[in-house]
Amino acid sequence: MSQGFSTGPYLSWQAWAYAVASLTLVRMLPVWLCLAGTGLSTEKRLFIGWFGPRGLASIVFGLIVMQQPLVMSNTLVITAICTILLSVVLHGLTANPWARRFAQQPL
Repeated sequence: MSQGFSTGPYLSWQAWAYAVASLTLVRMLPVWLCLAGTGLSTEKRLFIGWFGPRGLASIVFGLIVMQQPLVMSNTLVITAICTILLSVVLHGLTANPWARRFAQQPL
C-alpha cells in the first residue's frame, strides 16, 4: 500500500541541481563518449546527447518507488518530477531552434 505523497521539505535546490546534472552531464557524457570516432561534428554529438536516448523510464521508476515503503521515496519521486519538468521545458524551448539550424546546413 502506498504511504501517500507529499512534497514537504523534499522539493529542494538539491533535487533541481540533480535534474540539471541528469539532463546535462549524466546523460550527455555517455552519449558523447559512445559517438567518439564516428566522424560526427561536435554540434551533432551535442544534439544527439541533448535530445537522444530518453523515454518514460523516469515516470515508471517513480511509480515503482511510490509503491515501496522506502525511507527516502518522497525525495526520489520529487527528484524524478523535477527532472521530467525541467526536461519538458528545456527540450521544448530548444527543439525547434536547433532543428531549424540543422535544416539550414548542407548534408
